[in-house]
Amino acid sequence: MLDVRNISFPPLFSDLSFSLSKQEILLVRGTNGAGKSTLLRMIAGLIPSPPGALFWDGKRIQLSVYQQNILYSGHLLGLHPEALLKDQVNLWHYHYRVEKKVIEAALHIWGVAPFTNQKTAHLSQGQQKRLSLSRLHWLARPLWILDEPHSNLDTEGRKILEDTLAHHLKNEGLAIFASHEKRPDVRELCL
Repeated sequence: MLDVRNISFPPLFSDLSFSLSKQEILLVRGTNGAGKSTLLRMIAGLIPSPPGALFWDGKRIQLSVYQQNILYSGHLLGLHPEALLKDQVNLWHYHYRVEKKVIEAALHIWGVAPFTNQKTAHLSQGQQKRLSLSRLHWLARPLWILDEPHSNLDTEGRKILEDTLAHHLKNEGLAIFASHEKRPDVRELCL
């Protein structure tokens, strides 16, 4: 479904190509500053890519259509720091047109539902990450692009993430994520 052809961002990387189909996951691995985040942001359409570098479902991407098929989670978690958690839910409900009960169910799965009356800035880094990643449960997008999704998560949070990824792949989703950690069971692109 996703074809990346000869994508470059000198001096970080050049002429990278790969394809990703349904039920596949790709790990982008490298040291700090190797270009992992830059590559993911290019694939998400947040940094312009060279013409003819990105194809979705066999067609050259049209950014507005393509981005309706992706869920991007980067280092910035996309949370309003002064909002109460329940206000963040209201914002997501309004913006994405997803029922509140669906979002709230995801908050229970991720263990952050008890904090609905707290400001997101008062949550721990791990709790904020869990809140942001709760979108994986309620925002139905086939391609997940996740920049170091395991960072700041404790053992329980990592298990929730792994179970969520497995479920997404089983349901014909695909995912790309960046990490410093090697995973023997996942196809890897090293930068």
